[in-house]
Amino acid sequence: MPYFELKKGEVGFPPAHFADLDGLLAVGGDMTASQLVRGYQSGVYYWHHPMKHVKWWSPDPRIVLETNTFSAPAMNSESVFTTSVNTRFEELLRLCQRLNNDKEAMGPAWLSERMFRIFTELFEKGRIHAQEVVCKGNLVGGFFGVCVGHMCFGEYTAETIPGAAAFALVHAVEALRDRGIEWIDMQKETARVNSLEYKEISRLSFVDYCRRAGEGDQENLNTAAL
Repeated sequence: MPYFELKKGEVGFPPAHFADLDGLLAVGGDMTASQLVRGYQSGVYYWHHPMKHVKWWSPDPRIVLETNTFSAPAMNSESVFTTSVNTRFEELLRLCQRLNNDKEAMGPAWLSERMFRIFTELFEKGRIHAQEVVCKGNLVGGFFGVCVGHMCFGEYTAETIPGAAAFALVHAVEALRDRGIEWIDMQKETARVNSLEYKEISRLSFVDYCRRAGEGDQENLNTAAL
């Protein structure tokens, strides 16, 4: 099935059910903070090679963590790590770049300076949840995602000590549940931790929930609020 081509300045996305069998819905358009949030509210996420056009995806099924039913595994790292929220976000972004930006094998996991700026803008607007993990005063891992309404869209986990990424994600689930976030989108490979179990739901259910979750969002995404 052919995909849609978005023009510069075009806002909004085609209905997610038009995505092809691999989940590719559209290519191109602008990559801005507001467009990224619109995509998430529409059940669409970006994932693309850093040197090529932006690609927007909506596969079926979708992978999520449901915070109200999530069962945290036993962890042996509680005495080793401490965690904080949104205190070392720029440092966490740089760590994600260091771990994912392989010049010999540039791929979709690459965190570009453009995305660095967009995530920083969203952080300043209160849309980022960053769960940082510290060991002996040093940042050794973390998780962060973009929050829209009652959902969080996972972006990256990182670790320089084994177990730090899982520790971050488990504590992020608890913190996000406490602030009313019900689902965490875990579609991106860069956000997942292999030791945790995830839930698959249909694209139809996911898109419907994205729409309903965003209805309570304090900003109108049809304006240039972001």
